[in-house]
Amino acid sequence: MGNRSSNHQNQKIGHETRCPNCDRKFGSSTTYNVLNSHIDQCLQHAQVQNQMGFQMPQPHVQLGDNYIWIKQNNKWKRVQSQVNGGQIQNLKPTDVQQRSFAEKQVWFNMQLEKFRIPWQLGSDKLNVNHNDLLSSSLNSARGIDFYKEVKVVFQNDKVQDAGGLLREWLTLIFKEMCKEIFVLTETNDVSYKIAKQSLYFDLVGLAIAKALFERMTICVELDRPLIKKLLGLEVTLPDIEFYDKGLYLSWKFLMDNQFDENQLQQYFIICKDDEIIELKQDGANILVNNQNKQEFVDLCIQFYTDKLISTQLHQIQTNLYKYIPKDYLNIFTAEEFEMLLYGVSLIDLDEWKQHSIYKQPYAENNQQIIWFWKVLAEFDQDQLKKFLHYCTGSYRIPVNGFSKLESNRGMYSKFQIVPIEYKNTNSFPIAHTCFNRLELPKYPTEEMMRKYLRSIVLNDLEGVFGME
Repeated sequence: MGNRSSNHQNQKIGHETRCPNCDRKFGSSTTYNVLNSHIDQCLQHAQVQNQMGFQMPQPHVQLGDNYIWIKQNNKWKRVQSQVNGGQIQNLKPTDVQQRSFAEKQVWFNMQLEKFRIPWQLGSDKLNVNHNDLLSSSLNSARGIDFYKEVKVVFQNDKVQDAGGLLREWLTLIFKEMCKEIFVLTETNDVSYKIAKQSLYFDLVGLAIAKALFERMTICVELDRPLIKKLLGLEVTLPDIEFYDKGLYLSWKFLMDNQFDENQLQQYFIICKDDEIIELKQDGANILVNNQNKQEFVDLCIQFYTDKLISTQLHQIQTNLYKYIPKDYLNIFTAEEFEMLLYGVSLIDLDEWKQHSIYKQPYAENNQQIIWFWKVLAEFDQDQLKKFLHYCTGSYRIPVNGFSKLESNRGMYSKFQIVPIEYKNTNSFPIAHTCFNRLELPKYPTEEMMRKYLRSIVLNDLEGVFGME
C-alpha cells in the first residue's frame, strides 16, 4: 500500500473502501490502523491456508496468456512463449546460455526462488525518510536480508506495505540517484552513466538485486557498457555509442580509415579534467598509427568503462552479486538483461484493456468504463506511463505483459477497476498499488471523469489523493 500523506495511524480514512484481498467493507470512520491491521492479517491468513492445501477463492488473481514482450531493432513486439519450467529448472547456467530469452527468464526466476526466505519466518523493515531518501535507505538497507520479505516504511506514513511501496521505493531512489550520482549520457536523453564517486553505489547494487529478485522493473536505463560490466561481458566499440556519441564517432573514424605516418598526432594519452593520463607505460611518447590504433581504442574503452569508474563499479557488483549469483547473470546478453531489468517501455492500451477485470456493477460495457478507456486513449505514451505508475507503483510493465502483473508475494493480480461513490469535491480515483486496483468513482459525466484522470497525469500526482 502507499499513501503519501503525513497523517497518523489513528486518523479516519474518510471514505468507504474494501479489503483488496477478502473484499470486506470498511466505512469512512474506520481508522488507518484498523484497516492496515486487517489487510496484513488477511494476507497472512490467505498465505497460510494456501500452504496447508486449502483452495482460497482468488477472484482477482488469474494467470495470463503465454506470451512475452521482446525488443528487436528498437521496436517492441509480443511473441508466443511456451516454456516448460520442469524441463529446464535443473540445467546449469552454461547450458541455459544458448536457450531463448523466455526460457532464460523462467530458469532465472526459478533459481532465485530457491533463495527466498518464507514470509512466515519474519520480514525486515526498510525505514525511509523522504527528506533524506538515499542516506536513510542505504543505512537501513545495510541491516536487511533482501532474501526476506521487505516492508518499506516511509516516515510518518499511515499505511503498511503489502508490495506497492517497495515498487514505489525503487522508483523514488533511482529518480533521486539520477540527480545525485548519475548523469545522462551524451548519446540520448534516456540512459544514464556514472557521474562521480559516492557511497550510494552500494545502494544501486542492492536495489537492482531486489528488483530482480522480486521480478520488478526499475525506471532508469543505465548505459550499455555498465550493463555489460555487470554481466561480465566485454565492452566493444559499438557499445560506446550508448555511452558517448562523440567518443564513438571519433574512434570509429579512426578505425575505419588509413592515415599517413605522423598524420594523427595522437599519443597514447587521455586528457581528463586538465590531467594527462597515459594509457600505457611511456604512452606520452608513443604515437598512434595504423598498426597500433586498435590497441589505442581498446585502451581508451578500458579506461572510460572500467578504470575511470572502478570504485563505483566494484560497489555495485559487490552488492548485486551478494544476492544474485554472477553466473546466473552471465546467461543473458546485454539486450536481454535490459529487457528483464527495465521492462517494457511501450504501453499497449489494447493489451491493458484486454487484461483488465471489473467489479460489479462495473463491466466492459458499463458507461463509466467506456469513458475510462476513451480518456486513456487520448493520453500519449508519457501520460500513460504516469497513470500506470499511479495505479501500480511502476512506470513500466514486466516483459510478461499486463496478463501477469504481480501483487503481494508474487501472486498474479490483473489490473482491476472497482466502483466507488462520486463526491462533489476532490473525487479522485484511489489506487491500491499493492494489488493493481483502482477505485474509480461513478462520475456523472465523461467530462468530469476526463478532468480527474487528466489531473493525475498532467500534475504527475503520486498518491496525493489516496494512492494506497
